[in-house]
Amino acid sequence: MADILLSALAARRGGALTYLRHILPAFPGGDHRLFVLATRRIDGMGDDDGRVTWLKAPAWTERPLLRMTLGWLYFRFLWPWRGRFDAVFYASGTIETPPSPGAAYIITFHNMAPFDPEVVRRYPALGWARLRNTILRRSLLKAFARADLVIFISNYAQQVIDVLTHRQGRAEVIVHGVALGDAPLSPTIAARLPARFVLYLSVLEAYKAQIEAVEAWAKLRELGRRTDVKLVLAGPEYGPYADEVRATIARLDLVDDVILLGPVPHAEVAALVRLAELNLFLSTCENCPNILLELMRAGVPLLVSAREPMPELGGPDLDYVEPYDVDAVAAGIARLLDDPARREAMAAAAYQRSLGFDWGTTAERTWAAVIGEATRVAARRGKARRA
Repeated sequence: MADILLSALAARRGGALTYLRHILPAFPGGDHRLFVLATRRIDGMGDDDGRVTWLKAPAWTERPLLRMTLGWLYFRFLWPWRGRFDAVFYASGTIETPPSPGAAYIITFHNMAPFDPEVVRRYPALGWARLRNTILRRSLLKAFARADLVIFISNYAQQVIDVLTHRQGRAEVIVHGVALGDAPLSPTIAARLPARFVLYLSVLEAYKAQIEAVEAWAKLRELGRRTDVKLVLAGPEYGPYADEVRATIARLDLVDDVILLGPVPHAEVAALVRLAELNLFLSTCENCPNILLELMRAGVPLLVSAREPMPELGGPDLDYVEPYDVDAVAAGIARLLDDPARREAMAAAAYQRSLGFDWGTTAERTWAAVIGEATRVAARRGKARRA
């Protein structure tokens, strides 16, 4: 029997939280026990049932700097559960608590931003975001080098990390799955949508290239193209980048042509994206983007960033474009809006490819890898005790 500690302290939003929501309920149990370290129980992530036990972390661990400083001392020397586990699984992708002595050390790598200098430079030089990315880069490279197992969620991610550090342990590539909600679009959101629109659904963030999408839309307007179609930007807004997006819309006199829709409940995503004539995904830095896989599963036409891992995931049948090339983005949008047959063929191809991404398979492979490492350590400890 192996005892596994899963640290969910850094799971706040985005891909890491989605990942945990899908793998935790699938923990197989049997002769193995899983303990989840978190500040609060997260709905939909499994229950105390003999297989999964939730361990409450102090509230101060919700603050990243305290987790990375005080947390190291607390969990190593003061935490009553210290030293009891055969494996420590950092499923949310950051290393902020030391493993039990002799335990297997496992991490799933989610956050590519610290390893993309272009992305880091887009944040203010003296801001928290740049400092956080610098700290994460250094700590993650050290963690990858000494981890017993690193779970990558794209081949591209493994290639990047293997150039930067020499790993001593094993690695597996286990791509995310897809889960789409089937709720109808809420009347509040539906009332704000134009009759015809191109949609870019993603958090407004510096590396997502929404500003370039707006500038491309301005070029289409300059050429008198598709004046009956609007651009809709949907998703949460974080930091000063959202202000820059709004300022760009105003500067280019696109207030009546570009709609900022705000957050959309995940259950309504499929209903929204299927209303758009074309969907954009122009992110410049991703590991295994859930939203791209969801767009593919929804069976919608796509104009996608040519940056990896988008071509790895999307395959040869999507249309790709360099996201910071405004002229190319504008040309790509115009080309696809003028070609309904191409849009229909691409949507069908995207859906077929998406069938290869399944959360059940992701969870099964993940737990097989984690339990395998934990079992090896448990067996080694048992032999040591008998000796």
